[in-house]
Amino acid sequence: MLAGDMRFGEADLAEAETILIAVNDGVLADSLRFSLELEGFATRFCDESSLFPAMSAPRPRGGCLVLDQDVFARMVEDEDGGILADKGMPVVLMVSISTKRVLARAEAAGVTEVVEKPLLGGVLCDAIRQAIDGEDNSNVARLP
Repeated sequence: MLAGDMRFGEADLAEAETILIAVNDGVLADSLRFSLELEGFATRFCDESSLFPAMSAPRPRGGCLVLDQDVFARMVEDEDGGILADKGMPVVLMVSISTKRVLARAEAAGVTEVVEKPLLGGVLCDAIRQAIDGEDNSNVARLP
């Protein structure tokens, strides 16, 4: 990347932490890609059918899954336990309203961080960095 150039080329993104994004809204997906790549993350999109294989794929440096509430709700519909806990990648869940029920389901499923929309400021990037770094700042077990 050139000094002062805010765009990352393919070589830069190959060394960046890979953020898998699983959302069903194309506009939201494009917005997430734009903002996350500006922050230096590489992004990949996956749908519900390719989510677990994508999480298991080798990554050059760390990584994280950013999951939308709608996709998450369908994933855990019939699950009781940690569907995401043993996949080898931290998970950030984006929700509209973080109720006690949503937080309890997220915690049971193995979600690392929960962020509430609208995603103002750097809240999503901060949550991703905390999840990747393994910081003990999980927002899953408490209401904001």
